[in-house]
Amino acid sequence: MEEKRTIHIKGMGHATQAPDQIVLSLTLTAQNKEYSAALRIGSQQVEMLREAIVEAGFKASDLKTINFDVRAVYENEELKEGKSTRYQKVFVGFECRHDLKLTFDLRNDKLNAAVDTIAASLAQPKISIAFTIKDVDAFSDKILKAAAKDAKRKAKILCAAMGVKLGKLISIDYYWDELDIREEVTVCQKYDATSDSSFDFQPDDIQASDTVDFLWEIE
Repeated sequence: MEEKRTIHIKGMGHATQAPDQIVLSLTLTAQNKEYSAALRIGSQQVEMLREAIVEAGFKASDLKTINFDVRAVYENEELKEGKSTRYQKVFVGFECRHDLKLTFDLRNDKLNAAVDTIAASLAQPKISIAFTIKDVDAFSDKILKAAAKDAKRKAKILCAAMGVKLGKLISIDYYWDELDIREEVTVCQKYDATSDSSFDFQPDDIQASDTVDFLWEIE
């Protein structure tokens, strides 16, 4: 039986879209010699942060925890022994870390209200701003459709150049990977909320690409 002739094409899809959503990433850290005290301080920080976002016009439930961790912290202590030096780990205390996020529609007035109020709170979180897209699935669909169109166009060109016809599609291989659709801006932890420092961001468009493998018969 004659082996089928095939053509293997890698389709590349690209898409560009203006961001329509902001994600504020907020990191709180509390340290204390006592485990229970570190937890208590960390809990107080979260409550202060919730109060701040409510003051900025959000709901307390809008603040979402994405990571929580408590770990023992050690430092290296230098010890002199004659002419030699050695180091030993010394227990410093426990560190309680909360990573949280606040997601909302892209509006500079809401961003300014959120950052100003959060930065002025006693919680003093580390703040990072990311511009992203609300409907990630629709954006991904655009990329995959573009990849399919690109592959078929390439296949037809190559078949025409070789004097053969493109036959039926045999297989599609796609390896899902999470798209990078965030453009991040870091805000200094010591941001001065009393200064005239309103944000007027004009974020660049989000660009992403992906590839899909197609296999066709050749007639």
